[in-house]
Amino acid sequence: MGKKVFLLALLLATVLHVQAVTVTSTAGKLSTKITDHGATALTVNGTIDARDFLFISDEMYNLKTLNLTNATIVAYNSTLTDRLLPGEYHYAANTMPFCALAGMVKLNTVNLPSNLTAIDYGAFAGCSGITAINLPSSLLTIGDDAFNSCTSLTQVSIVGAINHVGSKAFIHCSNLTTLVINPTGKITIGDEAFADCKMLNNVTIGATVTSLGNGTFTECKALKKINFMPGSKLEDIGDMAFYHSGIEELDLEYTPHLKHLGAWALARTKLKEFTLPAHVKSLDEGTLFYSYQLSKLELPSTLTYLPDYMLAGCNQIKGMPFMTHNMGNIGDFAIFNQSQHRNITVPQRVYYIGTHAMSGLKHLQEITSEPLQAPELGNNVWAGINPSQVKLSVKEESLDDYQAALQWQDFLVGVAQLRGDVNSDGYVNILDAISERRFLAEGITEGINLNRTDVTGNGRTDVADIVAIYNIINGVRLADHPINLWFDDDLESLGTKTAPRKAKIEISLNNTINYTAFQFDIITPSHITIDGATLSSRGLGHEIYTGQAENVPYRLVCFSPASDDFEGYNGLLLTLNISSTQNLSNNDYITLRRIYFADNQENVYYDNNINVNIIGISAIDTITIDNEDQPVDVYNTQGQLLRQNISSSQATNGLPAGIYIVGGKKVIVR
Repeated sequence: MGKKVFLLALLLATVLHVQAVTVTSTAGKLSTKITDHGATALTVNGTIDARDFLFISDEMYNLKTLNLTNATIVAYNSTLTDRLLPGEYHYAANTMPFCALAGMVKLNTVNLPSNLTAIDYGAFAGCSGITAINLPSSLLTIGDDAFNSCTSLTQVSIVGAINHVGSKAFIHCSNLTTLVINPTGKITIGDEAFADCKMLNNVTIGATVTSLGNGTFTECKALKKINFMPGSKLEDIGDMAFYHSGIEELDLEYTPHLKHLGAWALARTKLKEFTLPAHVKSLDEGTLFYSYQLSKLELPSTLTYLPDYMLAGCNQIKGMPFMTHNMGNIGDFAIFNQSQHRNITVPQRVYYIGTHAMSGLKHLQEITSEPLQAPELGNNVWAGINPSQVKLSVKEESLDDYQAALQWQDFLVGVAQLRGDVNSDGYVNILDAISERRFLAEGITEGINLNRTDVTGNGRTDVADIVAIYNIINGVRLADHPINLWFDDDLESLGTKTAPRKAKIEISLNNTINYTAFQFDIITPSHITIDGATLSSRGLGHEIYTGQAENVPYRLVCFSPASDDFEGYNGLLLTLNISSTQNLSNNDYITLRRIYFADNQENVYYDNNINVNIIGISAIDTITIDNEDQPVDVYNTQGQLLRQNISSSQATNGLPAGIYIVGGKKVIVR
């Protein structure tokens, strides 16, 4: 009987502990109103102060729910004896006190006073059970570390009249996924306010946010994009604001008032593309330091300097968009370890290149330096480069200066050639394009500097060089030196017979990307001649030429002076007119070889030889090229493995002329 009474009493005590306790109290008297310190839910009406919060945090260790909606926090001046902050401290009215509920790990629901205006330092720090917090419309300030390590918090909405979020206010909130900062007035965000919120992936920044403090979103690994609301007044992004975060996209065109990017602001991010608008006037060091996935970069032409470490380790950037026309100062380690560059152009206004600025450019083959006077250099600017094997091209009147300048003099110093100036007249114009076309299609070398015909710098002369000249003439911003990209496109012959000794070969192209030019050589039996070629309507604005070059009976070259693309993605491209000295038969073939297509960025796409059956309808073998730059193995024709698991765009770089097997396909390196 006694055992049953004991169990009943224990059960009754448990039930009482889960029941809500509601009290009406006056400031400093809460401890006298509550007899059950083990209660899990508490509602307080009336007035409370810092002493009452001390009682709650020290004594009500099982508390899960705290409702202060109808409570008013009044001011209190601490003394040396009340176990609050040492000495005298003023706890303001309508403010959650300093570390008021810090460390209450069982607390999961809090309803704040409806007239609350501030949350003081660390008020909820370490409250790892809180899953949501509704901030009252009266709130003006969230203090430093206010919600530090509230690891169950999933959403935060900072709206209403709030004008300040303190440093580290929500740091280490590891399950926070959604954040909205959209108050009615101006607001500042303190340093590291949301740092190390590893699950944060949805952030909206309202129009009135004027600054992001240092390290605001550092280490936020899931954060890929920031949503800026229309009319953004953001002026400043602080140091390390997005450092080592997951940011892949950041469109600063939506922040027209932004003037400054702090040091290391976007360092070690996952940005793939980045455009710095002209309205950003100030950059600090290391802006994009080791953002190793960055492949496309746009900097304004007005930018006059590259800060120290700004692009160090950004090894995927195509071309040299960081060398803007007005560049004057290239800082220490500015493009350190961008090892993929083979050619560097130093703009005309550069007067200083900092210490180790270009260290690690191990594949560098040529430098074109435009300044008349050799720029001053810091220490070990070219560390890791063998200058005795690198060409340095300068203006003729600058030759003596560079040959006498420390570090510059170690290169193979020579007179610069103007890119695209095929006829060496000092200009790049239509005459160069005509000369290039005549050389390519007809083999005419008169008035041409053969050392300048490879305008793209890809090691050969092809139709992409004509595209490059017109790009220069038309003022188009150029890509990096072209790479061979493999893709899936079908080129087929419709092979229409018109007469026993004459035929039209209609060639159709089904393409997946846009082309602006193409070329191929045509090899025919001795009894067949090519009478000409006609473009279809897909080639509107293009010019087509046939001629004899490099001991090839027929070379066909087609390009657009305006770098227009061919219309559409499928259908008839051109018609070849042929004639024969004898009747044509099903055994008659012509061969297309050196089939090159070029886009308006001067990239070259090509395939091996293709045989075309003249009589009847026949399909030319599919040009099989991969869409993606997948890793491949490279073998020689004897089956010896030369390179393993290398990107297809780099597979044949540096190999001597010959035939190789790349990813299971035959590739000719000339």
